[in-house]
Amino acid sequence: MKNLKIYMFAALCSAAVMSCEKSDNKEASSDTKNQVSSGLGGSMAQFTIIDNYLYTVDYKSLKVFHISDPANPELLENINLGVGIETIYPQNDHLFIGTQNGVRIYDVTNPRSPEAVSEIDHATSCDPVVANDHYAVATLRGGTPCNGNLNRLDIIDISNFDNPMLLRSEDLINPYGVGFVAENENLVYVCDGFAGLKVYDISDLENVEIVMHKEDLEAIDVIPGAENLLVVLTRQGVYQFDSSNPLELVEKSFISVQ
Repeated sequence: MKNLKIYMFAALCSAAVMSCEKSDNKEASSDTKNQVSSGLGGSMAQFTIIDNYLYTVDYKSLKVFHISDPANPELLENINLGVGIETIYPQNDHLFIGTQNGVRIYDVTNPRSPEAVSEIDHATSCDPVVANDHYAVATLRGGTPCNGNLNRLDIIDISNFDNPMLLRSEDLINPYGVGFVAENENLVYVCDGFAGLKVYDISDLENVEIVMHKEDLEAIDVIPGAENLLVVLTRQGVYQFDSSNPLELVEKSFISVQ
């Protein structure tokens, strides 16, 4: 029940951030507008919105809804993906789908009909994934209903969507969600469960470093937003931080879900 409460709060936080951006940034840049139209969500989300389309995943399928009339959503597609489907994340007209066996990439240039582009496989494990213009990053967690015994961070080159390549893996302890720092594509938030919230610097893939570690947070997922806002989901509740300096987060609020 506690996990259910946490994920419900995650959805509400995403909606709240998106709503604030719409009201506060009417003259926003095109990048911000694109971000607003896609909404904001964590790496462990099972749904995402791009313009008037809602994409959802369950254990074995990808569904596409047209939501221009929110009171009457229309199911357009129900795509069978096999079993083990877990998470979904949008980036640059593509959907990154985390599965228990790898990461799949779908093109949504035609938003009504997602088209499979490629996938990169890994050993069986739980696998949330996010992406930016150059990399996708995923955490693999073992010792769960997903099976497997890997606990690591994978850094994937997506400069060619047709041929994603694993560049680097870093060992973790109890990984969950992951997210890029909003203002720096080389910094990655990693939720390492009871081992805390970490920031990895991936600017030098030969020397990936932990540059921040909050050991007091049992972090489950992160939602980086505009205006230096970071939402962190934990076992204890939902934190909101000022992330002007991502290496020195400043707590702004906390909502308990215990």
